[in-house]
Order: sequence, then structure tokens, then C-alpha cells
Amino acid sequence: MMPSCEIKPLYIYNNELHKYSILIPSVSQIVNILVPKDYSQIDENILKLAQTRGICLHNMIDCWIKNNFDDELIEFINCDIKSHKDIFNNFTKLYQETFKDIKFKHYETEKTLYNPLMCGTTDFIGITIDNEYIICDWKITSSNEETDIKRYIWQLKLYYLLEKDFCIDSKKY
Repeated sequence: MMPSCEIKPLYIYNNELHKYSILIPSVSQIVNILVPKDYSQIDENILKLAQTRGICLHNMIDCWIKNNFDDELIEFINCDIKSHKDIFNNFTKLYQETFKDIKFKHYETEKTLYNPLMCGTTDFIGITIDNEYIICDWKITSSNEETDIKRYIWQLKLYYLLEKDFCIDSKKY
């Protein structure tokens, strides 16, 4: 007897709109296949707290960058968790130190990139005055585990491949 195998369609059809949508994998889904990570031993509540913290910090960082790095705006973000604000303050110091000598002619946050093979959203992508690309995905963890490092490298490589297809503000450069 052959094992049961459910084959999922590569598209979705919306009958009301008479519209087809092609399903393509995200960068995260591809990374999970290339470098799997087992989260089964981590308590669900811990994972939920980490997810909430990550979303909150990403929102603060996005707001800060989109508003010309204005530290005062952060006070108006709806987060009462002191540890989140402490981590954010540490991030801003690290960001300013890391990028202090880099001049960008263009940068974007939360930039969605796609091609027929994959899609993803970078936390930060910029092009310097020397036409070099800088692609970042903010990580809250300070893990030095080989698996986490490999996952991050693959994630950035895939974003880079998407960027080569998509090209930020290609009309300007």
C-alpha cells in the first residue's frame, strides 16, 4: 500500500474575483528547509513572549529609522515594557556605531522583495554612495550557535538574490 501524500496546489483561485494567485515560498520558509531548527523543546509561552518582543522592537526600529532616527518619537510608541525600551536603546547605540561612517544615498525598511521563486521582507536595505548594498535583518538574540548563524547567512543571501532581481529604486540608480 502506498503512503498517503497530500499534494497542495501551487495556486489559489478566488471565484468571486475570478482571480488566480500563485503561491511562492517565503525566504523564511526556504531557510527552514535549508537549515532546520527544532523549537519543540522550548515552552510555547516563552516562544510567544519572544515573538511579542521581536515584533515590538522591529516596530520601534522601523519607526525610528523612517523618522530620521528621532529618539524622541519612541516615547510615543505603545509599549510599556521597560526591557523592550532598554533593548531598543542598546540597538540605537549599536546602529549608530556600526553605520557612523557609512553614507547612504537611499535606504528602506520593511522592503518586500519577490520574484517567481520566492518572496521576503527585509528589515533594512540600503545603497551607499559607493553603490554597495547593505542588507540587514534585525536579530534580538545574541546566539552564536552555528545553526543560527547559518540561518542568518542563508536569509541574507536569499534577500540579496531577490534584490538583484528587484533592485531598489532602480529608476534612480
